[in-house]
Amino acid sequence: MDCFEDEKIVAAAGVKQLSKIDISVPVFDVFNQDKKPTFRDGMPWPEGISNGEGRGQEAGYKPVNGRTSWDAGVIYGYGTDTGYLAKAGLEHELKSLNLMFSMKDIIKLMGPNTASYIEMGDQLGTLEPGKLADIVILGGNPFDGYWNMLNTKVTIKGGVIVSDQR
Repeated sequence: MDCFEDEKIVAAAGVKQLSKIDISVPVFDVFNQDKKPTFRDGMPWPEGISNGEGRGQEAGYKPVNGRTSWDAGVIYGYGTDTGYLAKAGLEHELKSLNLMFSMKDIIKLMGPNTASYIEMGDQLGTLEPGKLADIVILGGNPFDGYWNMLNTKVTIKGGVIVSDQR
């Protein structure tokens, strides 16, 4: 049985996964400003990778495994557990997702698929009548590139503007 067949079994079982594919991809300018790659906890990369196989090979496995799961029909959503600034963590994950996913895929992954993962797909994940909606207005079209998802102009939570950067 090949890996794709294994993933089809996972999808058929209804297993849902969160991305976190950036876990072994080096981070830059988070723990230092000297452009040296570090692991997600600030340790040197790749030797700082917990339980690493060597030479940072894990940085390639995660994106490939994520895409394989997606193609097999696994509901694949966004997840993070970074211990540094949220925007930097989001940017790092988006860069990593961009290796294997289109922007259309990433938007689905971050919206309805993540809502499904937390069992709120009937209430969250899309902007439509009858659903709960906190709204983030971006300064660019996310379909043009993941970096536009990092350019928040207005945030509305519970019907109230909580941030306005226009």
